[in-house]
Amino acid sequence: MPLWLYFAIALVAAGIPSRWLWDGRMLFVNGTQLRTRLVMVNPADNRRRRRWWKSKSLWLDPLRGGAAGWCLMTGEWQWLEGFDKLIAKFIYYPLLLLPLLMVLWQTFGRGKQNECIVPVLFAVGLLAGYYHPVGGGFGWVLGLSALGVGALVLMALQSIRVMLFSMAVVLMVIGYFLVGLGIEWLLLPAIFLVPFARALVRSEKLVLAFRG
Repeated sequence: MPLWLYFAIALVAAGIPSRWLWDGRMLFVNGTQLRTRLVMVNPADNRRRRRWWKSKSLWLDPLRGGAAGWCLMTGEWQWLEGFDKLIAKFIYYPLLLLPLLMVLWQTFGRGKQNECIVPVLFAVGLLAGYYHPVGGGFGWVLGLSALGVGALVLMALQSIRVMLFSMAVVLMVIGYFLVGLGIEWLLLPAIFLVPFARALVRSEKLVLAFRG
């Protein structure tokens, strides 16, 4: 496949705003509100809450995140093969900012409500796809580990901030064994701390997009 096509697919997949996948029944909830919806505390509203799995973003976000990550990393590796090893390193390290910018772009869409979207599923897919070519497929180990721990922490503590930090810590630990210490290792927790950083700087509320 032509080199430019890898980057084109990555930009298109990551450039789709999250709001394009929302419908009129989307809710933007914090950790407590999400847990309440999922456990169906109010039986009178059960019929509506069972439809959360119909959300397009639930299925498409991790897929397009994975496509963006895989194409970006594959394109980078093929492009850098034409450079001297030392020059390639100087080019490659700034390119590590691209996944962070992709996640940052997905946090927009609720600025007028002073809210920051946390694109968890997109970030998980991006992480899985981006690290796939590097380590023979262990990207999904990183992504699913982060998602599993994040979901458990969110349900237990009902805090999106704590969820993001727990995912970052898990990736630091697992990444130490799979990636090793270095700039690539620092990228792992940074992917899930981008929404927190934006919310902190702009004094916004962290929310998850959820179909009611």
